[in-house]
Amino acid sequence: MPGGGHLDDARAAAIGRAYDLVGLAQGQNVDREIGVAEEEAAEHGWTDVRLLLKWARTMAARESGADNSAYLQAMIDLAESTAETTMLALALATVAARRSTIGRALDVTESTAIPLVRAVALLDDDSGPAVHRAAALIEVGVAAQELSFWELAVEYYDQAEQVLDGADDPRLAGTIALQRRVLSYNRAEVVLDWSSAQAMIGGWDAAALTAAAALPGGLAAIDQHWPPSWEIEHRAHLHLLAAVAGRSPAGLTEFALPPDLYSTGVTPDAIVALGAAIDAARSADGAGAARLAVGLSDRLGWATPQGTRLLCMSIAARQPGTPPAVAAYAEELARLRWNARLDQVTGLRDAIDVERQRRDHEQLRRQVQVDELTGLANRRGYRAYLSELLAPGTTPQEYAVMMVDVDHFKLVNDRFGHDVGDLVLARVAQILAAHVRPVDLAARLGGDEFVVVLAGVGPEQPERRAQEIIDAVRGQVWDELGPGLAVSISVGVHRGGVQELPTLLTDADRNLYHAKHNGRGRLASAAGAARP
Repeated sequence: MPGGGHLDDARAAAIGRAYDLVGLAQGQNVDREIGVAEEEAAEHGWTDVRLLLKWARTMAARESGADNSAYLQAMIDLAESTAETTMLALALATVAARRSTIGRALDVTESTAIPLVRAVALLDDDSGPAVHRAAALIEVGVAAQELSFWELAVEYYDQAEQVLDGADDPRLAGTIALQRRVLSYNRAEVVLDWSSAQAMIGGWDAAALTAAAALPGGLAAIDQHWPPSWEIEHRAHLHLLAAVAGRSPAGLTEFALPPDLYSTGVTPDAIVALGAAIDAARSADGAGAARLAVGLSDRLGWATPQGTRLLCMSIAARQPGTPPAVAAYAEELARLRWNARLDQVTGLRDAIDVERQRRDHEQLRRQVQVDELTGLANRRGYRAYLSELLAPGTTPQEYAVMMVDVDHFKLVNDRFGHDVGDLVLARVAQILAAHVRPVDLAARLGGDEFVVVLAGVGPEQPERRAQEIIDAVRGQVWDELGPGLAVSISVGVHRGGVQELPTLLTDADRNLYHAKHNGRGRLASAAGAARP
């Protein structure tokens, strides 16, 4: 499967490079490098790498202020073309995280939470390289943070950390280290946002506990590989977290901002002043806190979380002379916003539970309609497929039905045993599956009888496809299953309109009889005589 299966060295290197480009695209022009990587990924059929490179393009477009919705849609399309649920979860979480900032929604009928809910449910399936799963979990956390669902963000960052703890592929060590840096930065940022909102409603004790939990290891995570802008912003977040946590002035010194670091995202002197204002507010010195906070909100820099900026404004609003009614009004608005947020978090958790139940039911339904031996649809699945085609509103088109039978299959079982017979059926099923499109169907009706339904076919296509299948079966190295084993199939084909579907199977079965009567290992159709 493109993008799945065994992770060889070339694909591992391409994955690592793609993740590097995702990071570099958030500050550098790497359009040419992305293009080169896309050509390589397309040549090798690495769908997961192609998706990551589209992700890099969404980052680059966002950095330049361009509309990145086309790249987001491309991520979804690529993910849905494979069976890798982790990559689809990553794409959906990216859509959810970006929907509040892109110029237009991919689908205006969807809320931001819908792709997020789908992404979370998809991540119940543990598949693919650990770095892909960690990336999807991190992006779910980012989306939750954008929605002010801070508790959920921390949960998914913690899950991503656990995935990385179990990752042991040395070829992706650089990507794992990069993802750990992202987690350290994001966790400090989201907890600062969260604890600031708690402080705004007067919950300073709860805010202190929340903030204090994010401080251990925060500085230790910084190493020489951190971009300078990330380091100063991370240190700024830690400095303010220490203030919210109630650290003494000496404790704040531990998280002081080095004067030689610079970032457009934060203004160090404003961060230090806000830390002092928070310390004064915690000490019930409202007037002193207000004097320190007045005018700071516009100087904090874009990397300061929204909740922290609002906390700064709330502290500044308590300066002497402010009418008590104004302060009371601001407190009530903050409390209403907090309560509404809690309701939304509960609603999102409920929606995730419902989506998980829906996926469980869908999986059970598919299991009931899938043949256990071959993985193809069974007779029940075949009937369900026909029912969908015959439903009102189906676009009229031509269909072809192939009845496929393994020649002398009883002799295979008698001579080589039923285990070999099962392997023969499984291999024939693989060949059939490889010759149908997503709109078609291959099913095992029972025993050695199979059916293939082709949708939207022209006059000569069914016979050509049937002959390709016959040749593919004949070309298999069957004696590796049993010395002297040879396998062939006979195929009966019939074509007609959608209203004829219920009778096409009978007509194809009649043609199958003619193919077997005329020597087997051949096809027969209404268009002509049986031929090998």
